[in-house]
Amino acid sequence: MKKTALYILMGLLCACTPKTDSVLKTGKWLFAFQIDDNNPDNTIPFNVEVLNEKHLVVTNAGERIDVQEITYKGDSVFIKMPVFGSEFKGKISGEKISGEYFNYNKSKVLPISFQAEYGIENRFETTAEKALDFSGKWKVNFGEEENGSPAIGIFEQDRNHITGTFQTETGDYRYLEGVVNGNFMQLSCFDGAHVFLFTAELNDSTLNGLFYSGNTYKTKWSATKADDAELADMKTLTYLKPGYDKLSFAFPNEKGDIISLTDEKYQGKVVIVQIFGTWCPNCMDETRFLAEMYKKYNADGLEIIGLDFEVKSDFDYFKQRIERYRNDLNVSWELLLAGTSNKTKAAEALPMLNKIISYPTAIYIDRKGNIREIHTGFSGPGTGDAYVDYKAETEVLIETLLNESF
Repeated sequence: MKKTALYILMGLLCACTPKTDSVLKTGKWLFAFQIDDNNPDNTIPFNVEVLNEKHLVVTNAGERIDVQEITYKGDSVFIKMPVFGSEFKGKISGEKISGEYFNYNKSKVLPISFQAEYGIENRFETTAEKALDFSGKWKVNFGEEENGSPAIGIFEQDRNHITGTFQTETGDYRYLEGVVNGNFMQLSCFDGAHVFLFTAELNDSTLNGLFYSGNTYKTKWSATKADDAELADMKTLTYLKPGYDKLSFAFPNEKGDIISLTDEKYQGKVVIVQIFGTWCPNCMDETRFLAEMYKKYNADGLEIIGLDFEVKSDFDYFKQRIERYRNDLNVSWELLLAGTSNKTKAAEALPMLNKIISYPTAIYIDRKGNIREIHTGFSGPGTGDAYVDYKAETEVLIETLLNESF
């Protein structure tokens, strides 16, 4: 009987322990999204380092994303990303994985096929061909010239290796990384919510290329070298309509309590109202910055309120998303369900504003309740000097408002 019980116990232990060939192998992996059914070689790659079977790191240039929600079932692996909660579901076969990626932050979830292979460190292949110089600042147009969207390309290159981003009037494309072979550039990123690929050829000081977002969107883009390239001032795009003198709203937090600027907590305080979405990487970057400001200045009278515009209006979905957002980004201020992420609907929720064209948008209110500045978009850490300048200027603004009397 004792031997029988021992065999049963050993069997149970074996059944609960994943097989060694059914967990992620420690080391470098290359993941690649399949974005073209007709051309399997057209992929969006990104780098992963597996530290152990329960912990991996996604890297994009200077960005490191720690991922520690990894589970196994048989020969399958489930990898859930922090903040956004998007998920990879794949089957492990030795040193390869194949499966699908699900972004649950979309109103309609359309899976993207992916493959992963162990032991590959290079995001793109590098040829022996000499690389032309793509580094510097570029004046960019996405789409057709007459109906395009302006941007600024910022690239740094070391031989074949290139990093950078695109800064737009409503935000930036965060950390991009890739290679240059001859006159051809490839840049990609996966930040937990977005899947991007940029390609371009350099001819006669002009860039012409394609931009892919996931497996459903593709557009042309072009650029010319321009050290003096500028975008519209972020402080001029969204403003208070004539006839209004204050910002006002009343929305529920995750407990169902209705929160308003007229609440006693906010009287005589400097308040930053952040228009954001838990699905938005630029909002994540701004939230991290605001968390720094809140920790530094809350005792001096700074308050923050986040107005969350979600892909779904369902309150239970909002509570679920906010819990993850709070925990992963260390948010300790009120986060309210303001509506859906449709920008027209968002503008209707805040009718005193002329329009909402960007997530995030930050509204800076003085101790008397007057709007002093509205910042459309956010220059994130991937923009380099623009990010440093934005943080410094905004901190000066916060200190100025705090030093004013009520």
